[in-house]
Amino acid sequence: MLKKNQTDKQISFEAQAAQAIKDEAEKIANATQAPGQTKSETKLIAKGIAKGIETYKKQEKAKARERSRNEKRKRHSDEISINQPQIPSKPASAGLARLIKYFSNFMAILSFAHFSAIFIPKQTLENGIQWVPIVAVSLGIFYLLAALMFLKISNKLRGKNA
Repeated sequence: MLKKNQTDKQISFEAQAAQAIKDEAEKIANATQAPGQTKSETKLIAKGIAKGIETYKKQEKAKARERSRNEKRKRHSDEISINQPQIPSKPASAGLARLIKYFSNFMAILSFAHFSAIFIPKQTLENGIQWVPIVAVSLGIFYLLAALMFLKISNKLRGKNA
């Protein structure tokens, strides 16, 4: 029963709107009536004006719906972009950071090569060069520290906090 009452109210509202358009069209047609124009011609002009008003209102409703759809899409895309984590773009120094990291790795390998001098048997060394393992280990420590420093620089260039 509610649905019937709702449709009756809706129909009566639409009928009132249509009647208001017809009245408006008749006022416009009568205001612009030319001398010697018959009533039937005025009625035809009023019908044309009413049809034009209805067409205009339909077009405006369609434009309003389209604007509403576009705003809703924009809000939805804004919500999606806010909810998605931002992927940081690679900084321009990414190539330099990679090169420094490779250099850091090379320095680490070099330091381990110097540390291997500890394992040289003392019999193979001559009497005058007993200091070689000490210098090699010292250089190994130096190279290892340099490797760590280059690794830290590389991480800073990449944007990592290390």
